[in-house]
Amino acid sequence: MKHYEKPQPALIVLKLPALKYADMGFVYRGKNRVKIQIYNSGSALFTLSVGKRVCVDSVCMSEKEFYRKFMHTDYPAGTVASILSKRAIFGGEGLEKEGGKWVQRIREEGKFDIIYTFDATSARFKDRINNIVIKVMER
Repeated sequence: MKHYEKPQPALIVLKLPALKYADMGFVYRGKNRVKIQIYNSGSALFTLSVGKRVCVDSVCMSEKEFYRKFMHTDYPAGTVASILSKRAIFGGEGLEKEGGKWVQRIREEGKFDIIYTFDATSARFKDRINNIVIKVMER
């Protein structure tokens, strides 16, 4: 049985090379898992859950396989879960406080060029080299 906290309504944007969704949905957070559901016209259009495995709709795979298929193979474990949970990524590399937000700038030549900002109600991740954008803005 999967237990989640109260779902949080949010505007969710996923722009990955093989996945593109942007609409209102819900973020469900649990002790060791997080799930997002994007809705359109009142019905669930897309579900992504991250726990021991990553499930895209009903297809589950290892986290490493998810990064290989949808993002970048060099992203460390926990990257997607941390973004959806509004926590630092890459072990806190380059983490700075700017105004009321946390900002991380991570660049590795030829692999990724990331700017990631987050606070209590939003997370915005952009990798310019791999054309990846993930935004979660809770309402």
